[in-house]
Amino acid sequence: MIRVSHEVLSKFSTEVLTKVGVPREYAEVVSDQLILANLRGVDSHGIIRLPVYVRGILEGDINPNPKIKVLREGTSYLLVDGDNGIGQVVALKTTELVIKKARDSGVCVAGIRNLKHIGMLAYYVLKIVDNGMVGLVTANASPNIAPLGCKKPITGTNPLAIGFPVSGRPPIILDMAMSVVARGKILVAAHKGERIPEGWAMNKEGRMTTDPKEAIEGILLPFGGYKGFGLAVAIDILCGIVLGGGYSLKMRRSFYSQGGVVIGAVDVGVFRPYNEYLMEIEEYIKEVKATPTADGSEVLLPGEPEYRNYLDRVKNGIPIDDETLKELKELSVKYGVELPI
Repeated sequence: MIRVSHEVLSKFSTEVLTKVGVPREYAEVVSDQLILANLRGVDSHGIIRLPVYVRGILEGDINPNPKIKVLREGTSYLLVDGDNGIGQVVALKTTELVIKKARDSGVCVAGIRNLKHIGMLAYYVLKIVDNGMVGLVTANASPNIAPLGCKKPITGTNPLAIGFPVSGRPPIILDMAMSVVARGKILVAAHKGERIPEGWAMNKEGRMTTDPKEAIEGILLPFGGYKGFGLAVAIDILCGIVLGGGYSLKMRRSFYSQGGVVIGAVDVGVFRPYNEYLMEIEEYIKEVKATPTADGSEVLLPGEPEYRNYLDRVKNGIPIDDETLKELKELSVKYGVELPI
Protein backbone atom coordinates (compact mmCIF):
# COMPACT_ATOMS: atom_id res chain seq x y z
CA MET A 1 0.00 0.00 0.00
CA ILE A 2 1.17 3.50 -0.83
CA ARG A 3 -0.49 6.83 -0.06
CA VAL A 4 -1.28 9.24 -2.86
CA SER A 5 -2.40 12.86 -2.65
CA HIS A 6 -6.09 13.38 -3.31
CA GLU A 7 -5.25 16.27 -5.65
CA VAL A 8 -3.03 13.98 -7.75
CA LEU A 9 -5.69 11.28 -7.99
CA SER A 10 -8.44 13.76 -8.82
CA LYS A 11 -6.45 15.37 -11.62
CA PHE A 12 -5.43 11.97 -13.01
CA SER A 13 -9.01 10.70 -12.97
CA THR A 14 -10.29 13.83 -14.71
CA GLU A 15 -7.67 13.62 -17.47
CA VAL A 16 -8.29 9.92 -18.11
CA LEU A 17 -12.06 10.43 -18.33
CA THR A 18 -11.68 13.27 -20.81
CA LYS A 19 -9.49 11.00 -22.96
CA VAL A 20 -12.37 8.52 -23.31
CA GLY A 21 -14.91 11.17 -24.31
CA VAL A 22 -16.30 12.56 -21.05
CA PRO A 23 -16.68 16.37 -21.24
CA ARG A 24 -14.29 18.03 -18.78
CA GLU A 25 -17.11 19.50 -16.69
CA TYR A 26 -18.60 16.03 -16.28
CA ALA A 27 -15.20 14.38 -15.74
CA GLU A 28 -14.54 16.76 -12.84
CA VAL A 29 -17.87 15.80 -11.22
CA VAL A 30 -17.10 12.08 -11.46
CA SER A 31 -13.56 12.55 -10.15
CA ASP A 32 -14.76 14.74 -7.27
CA GLN A 33 -17.19 12.03 -6.24
CA LEU A 34 -14.70 9.17 -6.57
CA ILE A 35 -12.00 10.95 -4.57
CA LEU A 36 -14.42 12.09 -1.85
CA ALA A 37 -15.37 8.44 -1.41
CA ASN A 38 -11.68 7.57 -0.91
CA LEU A 39 -11.20 10.47 1.48
CA ARG A 40 -14.13 9.27 3.59
CA GLY A 41 -12.68 5.75 3.66
CA VAL A 42 -15.28 4.31 1.28
CA ASP A 43 -12.59 2.83 -0.98
CA SER A 44 -15.09 0.45 -2.57
CA HIS A 45 -16.59 3.47 -4.36
CA GLY A 46 -13.41 5.43 -4.95
CA ILE A 47 -10.63 5.45 -7.54
CA ILE A 48 -10.87 1.64 -7.78
CA ARG A 49 -13.97 2.28 -9.93
CA LEU A 50 -12.16 4.41 -12.53
CA PRO A 51 -10.96 1.47 -14.69
CA VAL A 52 -14.47 -0.03 -14.47
CA TYR A 53 -16.10 3.19 -15.71
CA VAL A 54 -13.54 3.55 -18.49
CA ARG A 55 -14.28 0.00 -19.63
CA GLY A 56 -18.03 0.69 -19.56
CA ILE A 57 -17.61 3.81 -21.68
CA LEU A 58 -15.36 2.06 -24.21
CA GLU A 59 -17.80 -0.86 -24.50
CA GLY A 60 -20.68 1.53 -25.14
CA ASP A 61 -22.54 0.65 -21.95
CA ILE A 62 -22.11 4.11 -20.38
CA ASN A 63 -23.00 7.32 -22.20
CA PRO A 64 -20.18 9.80 -21.38
CA ASN A 65 -22.13 12.86 -22.51
CA PRO A 66 -25.79 12.36 -21.55
CA LYS A 67 -28.62 14.72 -22.49
CA ILE A 68 -30.48 14.83 -19.19
CA LYS A 69 -34.24 15.40 -19.52
CA VAL A 70 -36.93 16.26 -16.99
CA LEU A 71 -39.85 14.09 -18.11
CA ARG A 72 -42.38 15.25 -15.54
CA GLU A 73 -42.39 17.79 -12.73
CA GLY A 74 -44.49 19.68 -10.23
CA THR A 75 -43.75 22.03 -7.36
CA SER A 76 -42.44 19.19 -5.19
CA TYR A 77 -41.48 16.34 -7.53
CA LEU A 78 -39.39 15.47 -10.60
CA LEU A 79 -39.00 12.52 -12.92
CA VAL A 80 -35.67 12.56 -14.77
CA ASP A 81 -34.33 10.52 -17.69
CA GLY A 82 -30.54 10.12 -17.51
CA ASP A 83 -29.96 9.13 -21.16
CA ASN A 84 -27.98 6.07 -20.00
CA GLY A 85 -25.42 8.54 -18.71
CA ILE A 86 -22.51 8.32 -16.34
CA GLY A 87 -24.43 8.28 -13.09
CA GLN A 88 -22.66 10.91 -11.00
CA VAL A 89 -23.44 13.63 -13.52
CA VAL A 90 -27.13 12.73 -13.76
CA ALA A 91 -27.55 12.34 -9.99
CA LEU A 92 -25.77 15.60 -9.16
CA LYS A 93 -27.84 17.59 -11.65
CA THR A 94 -31.00 16.07 -10.20
CA THR A 95 -29.84 16.80 -6.64
CA GLU A 96 -29.37 20.46 -7.53
CA LEU A 97 -32.90 20.61 -8.94
CA VAL A 98 -34.28 18.89 -5.83
CA ILE A 99 -32.57 21.42 -3.54
CA LYS A 100 -34.01 24.33 -5.51
CA LYS A 101 -37.55 22.96 -5.45
CA ALA A 102 -37.33 22.03 -1.75
CA ARG A 103 -36.19 25.56 -0.98
CA ASP A 104 -39.30 26.90 -2.73
CA SER A 105 -41.88 24.34 -1.63
CA GLY A 106 -40.41 22.85 1.55
CA VAL A 107 -40.00 19.34 0.19
CA CYS A 108 -39.08 17.69 -3.09
CA VAL A 109 -38.69 14.09 -4.25
CA ALA A 110 -37.09 13.14 -7.55
CA GLY A 111 -37.00 9.85 -9.38
CA ILE A 112 -34.31 9.07 -11.95
CA ARG A 113 -34.27 6.25 -14.45
CA ASN A 114 -32.05 5.25 -17.36
CA LEU A 115 -28.63 5.97 -15.85
CA LYS A 116 -25.51 4.14 -14.70
CA HIS A 117 -23.81 3.71 -11.31
CA ILE A 118 -24.00 6.89 -9.22
CA GLY A 119 -21.30 5.89 -6.70
CA MET A 120 -21.31 6.83 -3.03
CA LEU A 121 -24.78 8.06 -2.05
CA ALA A 122 -23.41 10.25 0.75
CA TYR A 123 -22.02 12.56 -1.95
CA TYR A 124 -25.52 13.75 -2.85
CA VAL A 125 -26.86 13.69 0.70
CA LEU A 126 -23.99 15.98 1.75
CA LYS A 127 -24.99 18.47 -0.96
CA ILE A 128 -28.52 18.57 0.46
CA VAL A 129 -27.38 18.76 4.08
CA ASP A 130 -25.00 21.62 3.22
CA ASN A 131 -28.14 23.56 2.27
CA GLY A 132 -29.64 23.06 5.72
CA MET A 133 -32.03 20.30 4.69
CA VAL A 134 -32.60 16.66 5.52
CA GLY A 135 -31.48 14.53 2.56
CA LEU A 136 -32.35 11.00 1.47
CA VAL A 137 -31.06 9.00 -1.48
CA THR A 138 -31.70 5.37 -2.37
CA ALA A 139 -31.12 3.26 -5.47
CA ASN A 140 -31.49 -0.26 -6.78
CA ALA A 141 -28.92 -2.14 -8.82
CA SER A 142 -28.21 -5.40 -10.62
CA PRO A 143 -28.79 -8.60 -8.58
CA ASN A 144 -26.10 -9.39 -6.02
CA ILE A 145 -27.79 -10.52 -2.81
CA ALA A 146 -30.19 -13.24 -1.67
CA PRO A 147 -31.09 -15.01 1.59
CA LEU A 148 -28.87 -17.80 2.92
CA GLY A 149 -28.95 -20.94 0.79
CA CYS A 150 -30.13 -19.39 -2.48
CA LYS A 151 -28.23 -20.31 -5.65
CA LYS A 152 -29.16 -17.16 -7.52
CA PRO A 153 -29.00 -13.46 -6.46
CA ILE A 154 -32.38 -11.73 -6.31
CA THR A 155 -31.89 -8.03 -5.54
CA GLY A 156 -29.06 -5.54 -5.72
CA THR A 157 -27.20 -4.25 -2.69
CA ASN A 158 -29.72 -1.38 -3.00
CA PRO A 159 -28.08 1.26 -0.77
CA LEU A 160 -29.82 3.90 1.31
CA ALA A 161 -28.37 7.17 2.64
CA ILE A 162 -29.94 9.77 4.90
CA GLY A 163 -28.36 12.87 6.39
CA PHE A 164 -29.15 15.60 8.91
CA PRO A 165 -27.55 19.05 9.13
CA VAL A 166 -25.66 19.97 12.30
CA SER A 167 -24.05 23.27 13.32
CA GLY A 168 -20.36 23.32 14.21
CA ARG A 169 -19.90 19.56 13.77
CA PRO A 170 -19.83 17.09 10.89
CA PRO A 171 -23.36 16.27 9.73
CA ILE A 172 -24.97 12.98 10.71
CA ILE A 173 -24.79 10.82 7.57
CA LEU A 174 -25.94 7.21 7.37
CA ASP A 175 -24.94 5.50 4.10
CA MET A 176 -25.36 1.74 3.92
CA ALA A 177 -25.93 -1.12 1.53
CA MET A 178 -28.50 -3.81 2.25
CA SER A 179 -25.77 -6.46 2.03
CA VAL A 180 -23.44 -7.22 4.94
CA VAL A 181 -20.85 -5.21 2.97
CA ALA A 182 -20.90 -3.36 -0.34
CA ARG A 183 -19.83 -5.48 -3.32
CA GLY A 184 -17.04 -2.99 -3.95
CA LYS A 185 -15.43 -3.94 -0.62
CA ILE A 186 -15.14 -7.50 -1.86
CA LEU A 187 -13.51 -6.14 -5.02
CA VAL A 188 -11.04 -4.30 -2.77
CA ALA A 189 -10.27 -7.54 -0.91
CA ALA A 190 -9.72 -9.33 -4.24
CA HIS A 191 -7.31 -6.59 -5.31
CA LYS A 192 -5.38 -6.95 -2.06
CA GLY A 193 -5.30 -10.76 -2.30
CA GLU A 194 -7.10 -11.05 1.03
CA ARG A 195 -9.78 -13.49 2.21
CA ILE A 196 -13.13 -12.10 3.28
CA PRO A 197 -14.83 -12.94 6.59
CA GLU A 198 -17.29 -15.81 6.67
CA GLY A 199 -20.84 -14.52 6.59
CA TRP A 200 -20.25 -11.94 3.85
CA ALA A 201 -21.05 -14.05 0.81
CA MET A 202 -21.87 -17.39 -0.79
CA ASN A 203 -20.50 -19.02 -3.92
CA LYS A 204 -22.63 -19.83 -6.97
CA GLU A 205 -23.77 -23.06 -5.28
CA GLY A 206 -25.25 -21.18 -2.33
CA ARG A 207 -22.49 -22.20 0.09
CA MET A 208 -20.51 -19.87 2.35
CA THR A 209 -17.18 -18.67 0.95
CA THR A 210 -14.24 -16.59 2.12
CA ASP A 211 -12.79 -16.31 -1.39
CA PRO A 212 -13.51 -12.80 -2.73
CA LYS A 213 -13.41 -13.97 -6.35
CA GLU A 214 -16.03 -16.65 -5.64
CA ALA A 215 -18.06 -13.99 -3.82
CA ILE A 216 -17.95 -11.58 -6.77
CA GLU A 217 -19.23 -14.33 -9.06
CA GLY A 218 -21.62 -15.61 -6.41
CA ILE A 219 -24.07 -14.05 -3.98
CA LEU A 220 -23.76 -11.48 -1.19
CA LEU A 221 -25.68 -12.01 2.04
CA PRO A 222 -28.10 -9.37 3.32
CA PHE A 223 -27.34 -7.71 6.65
CA GLY A 224 -29.63 -8.79 9.48
CA GLY A 225 -30.94 -11.79 7.57
CA TYR A 226 -34.55 -11.38 6.46
CA LYS A 227 -34.63 -7.73 7.60
CA GLY A 228 -31.89 -6.64 5.21
CA PHE A 229 -33.39 -8.71 2.42
CA GLY A 230 -36.80 -7.19 3.08
CA LEU A 231 -35.40 -3.66 2.83
CA ALA A 232 -33.58 -4.58 -0.38
CA VAL A 233 -36.85 -5.85 -1.86
CA ALA A 234 -38.69 -2.67 -0.81
CA ILE A 235 -36.03 -0.45 -2.43
CA ASP A 236 -36.08 -2.65 -5.55
CA ILE A 237 -39.83 -2.11 -5.88
CA LEU A 238 -39.64 1.62 -5.15
CA CYS A 239 -36.78 2.41 -7.54
CA GLY A 240 -37.38 -0.33 -10.08
CA ILE A 241 -41.14 -0.69 -10.42
CA VAL A 242 -42.67 2.52 -9.03
CA LEU A 243 -40.19 4.66 -11.02
CA GLY A 244 -40.03 2.33 -14.00
CA GLY A 245 -36.27 2.08 -13.62
CA GLY A 246 -36.17 -1.69 -13.93
CA TYR A 247 -35.96 -4.12 -11.03
CA SER A 248 -32.80 -6.03 -10.18
CA LEU A 249 -33.58 -9.34 -11.90
CA LYS A 250 -34.02 -7.49 -15.21
CA MET A 251 -30.51 -5.99 -15.07
CA ARG A 252 -27.21 -7.36 -16.30
CA ARG A 253 -24.74 -7.87 -13.47
CA SER A 254 -21.90 -5.35 -13.60
CA PHE A 255 -20.06 -2.86 -11.43
CA TYR A 256 -21.80 0.06 -13.12
CA SER A 257 -25.41 -1.08 -13.52
CA GLN A 258 -28.10 1.05 -11.91
CA GLY A 259 -31.86 0.76 -11.96
CA GLY A 260 -33.70 3.75 -10.56
CA VAL A 261 -32.70 6.39 -8.03
CA VAL A 262 -34.81 8.36 -5.56
CA ILE A 263 -33.48 11.67 -4.20
CA GLY A 264 -35.40 13.64 -1.59
CA ALA A 265 -34.88 16.83 0.39
CA VAL A 266 -36.89 18.30 3.26
CA ASP A 267 -36.51 21.85 4.52
CA VAL A 268 -36.58 21.55 8.31
CA GLY A 269 -38.14 25.00 8.48
CA VAL A 270 -41.50 23.70 7.24
CA PHE A 271 -41.86 21.84 10.53
CA ARG A 272 -40.15 24.09 13.08
CA PRO A 273 -37.76 27.06 13.31
CA TYR A 274 -34.36 25.93 12.02
CA ASN A 275 -32.47 27.35 15.03
CA GLU A 276 -34.65 25.30 17.38
CA TYR A 277 -33.85 22.19 15.37
CA LEU A 278 -30.10 22.91 15.54
CA MET A 279 -30.25 23.42 19.31
CA GLU A 280 -32.10 20.16 19.89
CA ILE A 281 -29.93 18.05 17.60
CA GLU A 282 -26.85 19.44 19.37
CA GLU A 283 -28.39 18.41 22.70
CA TYR A 284 -29.15 14.98 21.23
CA ILE A 285 -25.57 14.51 20.02
CA LYS A 286 -24.11 15.49 23.38
CA GLU A 287 -26.35 13.03 25.23
CA VAL A 288 -25.48 10.21 22.82
CA LYS A 289 -21.76 10.95 23.09
CA ALA A 290 -22.01 10.97 26.90
CA THR A 291 -23.45 7.45 27.00
CA PRO A 292 -21.17 5.27 29.18
CA THR A 293 -19.72 2.15 27.54
CA ALA A 294 -18.45 -1.07 29.11
CA ASP A 295 -14.88 -0.61 27.85
CA GLY A 296 -14.75 3.17 28.03
CA SER A 297 -14.74 3.58 24.25
CA GLU A 298 -16.40 6.50 22.50
CA VAL A 299 -19.86 6.28 20.94
CA LEU A 300 -19.61 7.33 17.31
CA LEU A 301 -22.57 8.70 15.38
CA PRO A 302 -23.18 7.82 11.72
CA GLY A 303 -20.70 9.70 9.56
CA GLU A 304 -18.10 10.29 12.29
CA PRO A 305 -15.70 7.51 11.22
CA GLU A 306 -15.88 8.77 7.63
CA TYR A 307 -15.18 12.35 8.73
CA ARG A 308 -12.13 11.23 10.71
CA ASN A 309 -10.90 9.30 7.69
CA TYR A 310 -11.39 12.46 5.64
CA LEU A 311 -9.21 14.55 7.96
CA ASP A 312 -6.47 11.90 7.99
CA ARG A 313 -6.44 11.28 4.25
CA VAL A 314 -6.53 14.94 3.23
CA LYS A 315 -3.37 15.35 5.28
CA ASN A 316 -1.60 12.02 4.69
CA GLY A 317 -2.91 10.84 1.33
CA ILE A 318 -5.23 8.08 0.12
CA PRO A 319 -3.97 4.47 0.51
CA ILE A 320 -3.84 2.60 -2.80
CA ASP A 321 -3.37 -1.18 -3.00
CA ASP A 322 -0.93 -2.75 -5.48
CA GLU A 323 -3.58 -4.11 -7.86
CA THR A 324 -5.41 -0.79 -8.11
CA LEU A 325 -2.09 0.99 -8.60
CA LYS A 326 -1.25 -1.42 -11.42
CA GLU A 327 -4.57 -0.68 -13.14
CA LEU A 328 -4.07 3.08 -12.76
CA LYS A 329 -0.58 2.81 -14.28
CA GLU A 330 -2.04 0.88 -17.21
CA LEU A 331 -4.49 3.74 -17.79
CA SER A 332 -1.60 6.20 -17.49
CA VAL A 333 0.35 4.45 -20.24
CA LYS A 334 -2.64 3.80 -22.49
CA TYR A 335 -3.92 7.40 -22.42
CA GLY A 336 -0.65 9.27 -21.95
CA VAL A 337 -1.76 10.81 -18.63
CA GLU A 338 0.98 11.34 -16.06
CA LEU A 339 0.54 9.65 -12.69
CA PRO A 340 3.15 11.41 -10.51
CA ILE A 341 3.57 8.98 -7.63
